[in-house]
Amino acid sequence: ARVPDRFRERQWSRLPGGEASQEFVGQVKRALASATAWAPAASAHPPGTASAVPAGRRNTRWAVVVTAAVAIAAVVGGLVTRRGPVAPATSAKPIAAVPANVAAPTSKSIAVLPFANLTGRAEDAYLADGLQEEILNALARMRDLKVISRTSASEFHGATPNVREVGQRLGVGSVLEGSVRRDGQKLRLTVQLIDTRNDRHLMAADYDRDLGHILGLQSEVAHKVAEALAATLGGYERGELDRIATNNGDAYNLYLRAVALWRQPVPGDELGVIEPRRLLEQALGLDPDYTDALALLSQAHTWSYFGLRHEADGANARKYYERALALDPQLPEARLARGLYEMYVASDLDQAVADLDAVVRLRPNAADAHSILGFALRRRSRFDEAVFHFTRAWDLDPLNHAYDGGTISTLLGLRRYPEVIQQTKVYQHRFPDDASIYMIRARIECRLQHSLEPLRQALRDHGSALTQTDRQVVQSEIARNEGRYLDAVRLLSGARMADPFEREQRMGFLYWAAGKPDDAARMFGALQRDSQLRLRREPDDQIMRARLALAQSLLGDHANAIATIEIALSRQPESHDPVNGTNLSFLRSVILVRAGRTAEGYAEAARLLHVPFGAPSDIFNDGTGEILLLLKDDPHYDTLINNPPRL
Repeated sequence: ARVPDRFRERQWSRLPGGEASQEFVGQVKRALASATAWAPAASAHPPGTASAVPAGRRNTRWAVVVTAAVAIAAVVGGLVTRRGPVAPATSAKPIAAVPANVAAPTSKSIAVLPFANLTGRAEDAYLADGLQEEILNALARMRDLKVISRTSASEFHGATPNVREVGQRLGVGSVLEGSVRRDGQKLRLTVQLIDTRNDRHLMAADYDRDLGHILGLQSEVAHKVAEALAATLGGYERGELDRIATNNGDAYNLYLRAVALWRQPVPGDELGVIEPRRLLEQALGLDPDYTDALALLSQAHTWSYFGLRHEADGANARKYYERALALDPQLPEARLARGLYEMYVASDLDQAVADLDAVVRLRPNAADAHSILGFALRRRSRFDEAVFHFTRAWDLDPLNHAYDGGTISTLLGLRRYPEVIQQTKVYQHRFPDDASIYMIRARIECRLQHSLEPLRQALRDHGSALTQTDRQVVQSEIARNEGRYLDAVRLLSGARMADPFEREQRMGFLYWAAGKPDDAARMFGALQRDSQLRLRREPDDQIMRARLALAQSLLGDHANAIATIEIALSRQPESHDPVNGTNLSFLRSVILVRAGRTAEGYAEAARLLHVPFGAPSDIFNDGTGEILLLLKDDPHYDTLINNPPRL
């Protein structure tokens, strides 16, 4: 099966209401299509590497159009200055049992919860948000700590959280709470460190500063936390904590504002980078050598390029990271900026891997760097290393849907189904109210047991928690597997599917299997017309080109079907995209067999037996199951579909 949209290299995970506008969807699809691919303990290292050196499915919850490699949302917290008795969080969710393969947290795993803005003035929120982010970043530089990313920590803003719940959901043994109060030019930061396992206070402190003299405050707090947690600080970490990126208080103030707003979608700026970019430019106007601001501004331009494909953004991204590296050649944030640029603008995978690998060695708590490195390694067919970094990214940002799919999708491509089942249990623990994971797990169990009963049971047990559309789609899937093709058509006809192209394709194959050639031709004719119209607007959409090729094949236009799928493969070959390019190779084999070129088609099927992502499956119920109806009586595809070897 092709990797669903949810498991692509999504770069935005906090679109308003979880939805994306049609304009934004089009922009991102164009950006993705034109790229070369669709997109543990802190001291652990991935397979085949040396030790660290010092110095964006269409299912309701499993389908976001793009996922974030970087997604930071600023949140105004509602914490009290001093913590009293622990009260249940008003938004508490049921906590699923911790999977057996998840290690118990230690005190050296920590989440920095959103700081409260006690002044109550909206214009001061940036102080709370920016200081939280800076303190989190300072702690994240300590390689003896596991530090949860801000996106996941922000899930607990608002009412006073139950620290035990925080610890279980985030997998941490400690939390740092805080509040900020400003009175004119005076600022008070109050922090307290709490053990989530027993609610014991480990440290509490107040910091009073003039607003113009808060430089280095984050390092002071980080030192205090490290001392309380008995964290080991090497010479590199001490140097990092003592480093002052700017001596200009006003520039730092502007940088804090940019950090607080970083990647938050707002009307007119769905990427969430326009206002941060303006603030960073102002900061650099006050201090042109402010390396942290230069590195972040480069990243802002790279994400703009990724989403909108404006050449000026690519040029600016390079200009700013080059300036940052000229000032500090070893600055990890500058190397991250260059790695992003090489990955998504220059498409130089070797340089991207080199930079991102250096970043995660020096910044092992950088979830975004781990995730992007995972995608770069997967493009290079270095799958085991990719799984390591995908898993690490999700551990560091466990409640961020941007990172929940890399490990699962890669393990599926390698046909490591027991490991995938374990990952679905981790997902269930982190998102206990998402019923779709039960359907995904059930489909894997169906494959392993060669029985439909696990999916029937999952629907009985959890179907009421699905949306009506998702429930109908699963019911249609069961009907299809039972050979009740017209019942499956009826169920799909009543489902309000978001993708009309997928609906046309599914129903066409179901009519074909039901022996209704006229109805099948009607659906495939509509799919052919609609996909051709879309390709005129978006010629780089290879998934749409594959749909067109299938429609042409089922309509008997075999010559054009072969030509169409060949074009798709030439633009998205396996060598550049071992995930989705391989799926195109599978579809090509089917189209060749249907065209009478059986020797070529069957040879391709035999080759794909030993190629990661080469075995089609319907784990995400993305329409692959309907395509496989073409092959259910063909013994040449039996092993590939039903018993592919583990890789």
